[in-house]
Amino acid sequence: MIRAINISLFIGALLASFAAAESVENNDASINPCISTDSELGDSAFWAITSVELFAENKFAESVNTVNACFKQWGPEAGQKQKMMYDKGTSCPDTGRVGRKERLKIQKEYQMNDVSMALWAKARSLHELGEIEAAKNAYAQCMYMTCGRAWDPKGWYWSPAQDCAKQVQSILKADGQ
Repeated sequence: MIRAINISLFIGALLASFAAAESVENNDASINPCISTDSELGDSAFWAITSVELFAENKFAESVNTVNACFKQWGPEAGQKQKMMYDKGTSCPDTGRVGRKERLKIQKEYQMNDVSMALWAKARSLHELGEIEAAKNAYAQCMYMTCGRAWDPKGWYWSPAQDCAKQVQSILKADGQ
């Protein structure tokens, strides 16, 4: 039953993501979350980091808006990459402390990692805002990005998709599902 709910959440969220993602109307690079202001940080990384920082600062609506503003730029391609990995039976990178080879494998998929982190920030932000149905959809999107990894400054990689799965399970349990 929960698996069927998760699959239907994912399908609904994936379809909604393409319809709901907005483009940035202001082209001023100094306030455009889709364009990095750091010459050493790529645009998709800047976008993901900005959304996570806004979440950490309890600026939940701003975090959601940041993810929505740029999702169309990186989300579809990252989703296609994830689908190709599923279709080929490619295993996802490890989590935790990893060696050089695994670290390079993770870093190679930077766009998938960035989209995964941004979706995590969006889902968690919507949850904090009490927008439970929207949070469920965002968690489902995040869960789809199974192979995305995030670096923890304490020295290890973690899976935003796994955390999103835990979070949505807590919502489903609270709903009695």
